[in-house]
Amino acid sequence: MRTFKLPHNPAYGYSGPLTVDMKFGSCEQKPADLEALRAGSQCKEIADITLAHEAAHRERCARETAAVYWDRLPSQIAAEEAERYREQANAMRAQLKRIVDEGTITVAAKMEPRIKGPQFDVTYSFVMPSIEMEGKSSPGSDNWTVNGKGKQSGKIKNAKIGGMTCKSSGQLNDDIDMALDTDGFVMSLKSKSKGRPGDVKLRCMGGYGMSMRPQGEVGSGEVFAAERFASEADISQDVSTMPFAKIVTQGGMSVSGKHTVTVRLVCPGE
Repeated sequence: MRTFKLPHNPAYGYSGPLTVDMKFGSCEQKPADLEALRAGSQCKEIADITLAHEAAHRERCARETAAVYWDRLPSQIAAEEAERYREQANAMRAQLKRIVDEGTITVAAKMEPRIKGPQFDVTYSFVMPSIEMEGKSSPGSDNWTVNGKGKQSGKIKNAKIGGMTCKSSGQLNDDIDMALDTDGFVMSLKSKSKGRPGDVKLRCMGGYGMSMRPQGEVGSGEVFAAERFASEADISQDVSTMPFAKIVTQGGMSVSGKHTVTVRLVCPGE
């Protein structure tokens, strides 16, 4: 019995059968198994590519006759299977590139760190609205980069200092450059920021304060790496694990909260 079996664990979102059998001495596969393979695929395009793999086996069997097809050496069977997978991988790669090239990728982010210490409890809010990424794949590479530009605002959401509840106004502003690298399966994101004019003011009972940020302050770094590329992905990180938090905690303060980046892929035609 010739058996189609995925060479690795099924891709995320696949719910079809792990094997599609071809009965020994025959060139046929059960229609119900093929339909289950189609129905369990993540989308029509992936189903078409996988079913074409199976159709190529049946066509060769019919062309050579079942007797010849099943009388081959194991090495010949393995060579054919390898060739089918090469064709499938090339088709899948081309499809992924088409989706990314013709689709729309957006990136948005939100971080709300809470910093606490003796007589100090402040929650900040940093928001980067959705950025549309731009770029095309390279014909000679399996990896490509899309870039986007946007803005981030930073405010004080809540503040309690010296037992007093304080009110804030104003915001910090940053220009953001994002670069998302992907091969269609995993993705990594890097960012660069540059401070723009903007100040935060804080008014407490019996007092007043103002933060004057240095103009043109810059920063850069990796936002995340090797995350699964999907049509919608929320990548969250505990703020306490971020580099700035480690500096803050050295001063006897605690840091908590989440940093969440949302990556969305709108496929062509949607």
